[in-house]
Amino acid sequence: MNGFFAYASQPSAIGETIENAVESIRKSGDISLKTWRALDIPGHFISQQVLEAIDNANYLVADISVLNFNVTYEVAYAIGAGKRILITKNSSVREKAPTIRDVGIFDTLGFREYQNAKELESFLEEVTKSEPLKISSKINTKSPVYLLEGYHKTDFATRIISRIKKARYLFRSFDPNEQPRLSANDAISQVAQSHGVVVPFLSSETVNFEIHNMRGAFIAGLANGMGKALCMLQRDEDPVPLDYRDFVNVVYHPDDVNEHIAEFAASVAESMQLGDDKEIGSEDTFLQALDLGASSAENEMRTLQSYYLKTDQFLKSLRGEANIVVGRKGSGKSAIFLQVRDRERNKKGNIVLDLKPDGYKLIKFKELILSFLEEGTFQHTIMAFWEYVLLLEICYKILEKDREQHKHDHELYEPYRQLADLYHADGYETEGDFSERMSVLMEKISTEYRSKHGDAKGVRLSSSKLTEMLYSHDVKELSQQIISYMSHKDMCWLLFDNIDKGWPTSGLENEDLLIIRALIDATKKIERLFGKSHVDVNSIVFLRNDVYELLVKHTSDRGKEASAILDWTDPDLLRELIRLRLVSNDINGSDRFETVWPKLCVSHYCGEESSQYLIDRSLMRPRFLLNLISLCKSFAINLNHDKILADDIKKGLVAYSTDLLADIGYEIHDVENNVDDVLYAFIGSSSHLQKDGVLSTLSEYGVDERFLESIFSLLLWYGFLGIVVNDEPKYIYDFSYSMKLMDGVIKKDAKIRFVINPAFWPALMIDS
Repeated sequence: MNGFFAYASQPSAIGETIENAVESIRKSGDISLKTWRALDIPGHFISQQVLEAIDNANYLVADISVLNFNVTYEVAYAIGAGKRILITKNSSVREKAPTIRDVGIFDTLGFREYQNAKELESFLEEVTKSEPLKISSKINTKSPVYLLEGYHKTDFATRIISRIKKARYLFRSFDPNEQPRLSANDAISQVAQSHGVVVPFLSSETVNFEIHNMRGAFIAGLANGMGKALCMLQRDEDPVPLDYRDFVNVVYHPDDVNEHIAEFAASVAESMQLGDDKEIGSEDTFLQALDLGASSAENEMRTLQSYYLKTDQFLKSLRGEANIVVGRKGSGKSAIFLQVRDRERNKKGNIVLDLKPDGYKLIKFKELILSFLEEGTFQHTIMAFWEYVLLLEICYKILEKDREQHKHDHELYEPYRQLADLYHADGYETEGDFSERMSVLMEKISTEYRSKHGDAKGVRLSSSKLTEMLYSHDVKELSQQIISYMSHKDMCWLLFDNIDKGWPTSGLENEDLLIIRALIDATKKIERLFGKSHVDVNSIVFLRNDVYELLVKHTSDRGKEASAILDWTDPDLLRELIRLRLVSNDINGSDRFETVWPKLCVSHYCGEESSQYLIDRSLMRPRFLLNLISLCKSFAINLNHDKILADDIKKGLVAYSTDLLADIGYEIHDVENNVDDVLYAFIGSSSHLQKDGVLSTLSEYGVDERFLESIFSLLLWYGFLGIVVNDEPKYIYDFSYSMKLMDGVIKKDAKIRFVINPAFWPALMIDS
């Protein structure tokens, strides 16, 4: 047995401990162990010789006492290459940023802690007993590309996504705005089922670049070890050192991305032509072969239909009875968006717009327009802007869908040519995806204003001047030609998702709500305009519930819009969601939940029925439940268990609780940004508290007295805190998400006890 021990530059005493343990192993003569001391330059890449040494070794030992780009890459490369691995960590070393908790990966992959050379030596002797991680060979041919996304949707990030779409590849992604941390098993699974992987690295001037780049190192290492097509992109040269240049494509402008993604797309096409879509090997256990889908609808858009739970909210949306779909993060808004889109655009006579505006750019656009124009003019400008955008996008979608059909249909040929000529008037830019086209339009408006008014503030523009600034086309003629063309079609759908993504409601101003209100009004205007010519238009805007409540609060005619509220209160509905995913794997026998669930998991945990135990810790959100089950399943697979056992649930709960704490913390910060990491105030707290105890805990943590009551209400609203009623804990979802009802129960009992949701206990080290 020969091995390879990789470790980052450590404090001298720790490096000495490692060398002493390795030397002792060498003297025993049982195994051969070479060492590699990785440099600690941020982003510094390893040389090809090290990868060759790993290829020639039977196993890899890696020390992560100090997280390091190189070692992270090496661990992933070894996993991808099918090597045995043993990960160690010195418990006496203080963690530096980025921490394992921040990055993820290693807490779900698992590691052994040691304090001295003797303990390390005993761990090293165990490596010969370990087995390499099982990696499925099944390829996702419908979405063959996997992308690591960053926290911010910059022009660099937008261009990458746009070019992947232009290559006509559907992709899956890890988005840190949706999931706070990356689990090792999710990364391994996603890379394994890909033909190609795209990893953008961020410069050291970017927020959270260290966390992002460490994840990038792991994903890139996996892709390289598995022999996947890999495109690594670095914005500017920093922090890439000289010997990294052979592996990464350095870009200085978004346009530089085009060439590199084009080369990558060709490599993916070549991989697909080789027919890598192998069936899962017979050596895979039931648990290893089981596919429960992704917890994010965007990552399962081509498989979701086979196991989608058709809720009443979905059916209302499909019938055109809902103009707004409202829900918390992870409640299934994007799933409805994708299912309505896919079902309707498969109909030959439909034109379907599936638009995802960049919320960050909308805020910047608002700030730009607001700094120039008076309030009345601002509202009119935003309304006119949305109307113009909708007409342009309907036209774009018509030209895209009927590009071939119009050549063979004499009724469409001439109207299509006229519409195309009008759309491309004055060299209107149509490259890129919707986000890029909207950015170009925003930039044009800004340029037009400055060319005429310079930096003048508070300008009141007449309708004719506003039209001149906004439009590149004759909007009246454009709308008439679109309506005329649509008379040959059945229906037009306008679907808007992610418009409020990244918007903090605590800082949400009246003008921000006007952007959403103006969009809804613009869709209504389009519906009325087209309806006069008997052309049917259905529009749906998907919103976070906190943004929706503010919108309703600031709208004079409340209840005017037909809405579908995605609130999950029934555990049996969540069981049905899991059952559909289980039976989609062609499980033999009965497809009842009571029959299929025991094949996945032990029947009971801590004396409770296991599915109910997990549901009780999901905050009644489908995404959280799927994440929890997937983490438990990952631990079971790593330990070669045939099903999820009690110990796997225990480990899965710890990892899940840490993720959940970060997730809900981010959501609370979005609503009330006057406090940071407020949930960590309850570390080591009692599980049951009086209100005074909750408020004093927050106060001692440093929360300003002015925000105590609002934070307390948010803890109830997000399900972090519940109340004890008749000796039973009750949370917001037990009151049908009605804060008024929950407040009423609280006010009737001055001595009512509050309970921290047990989903958070492992992360907060709360003793039950």
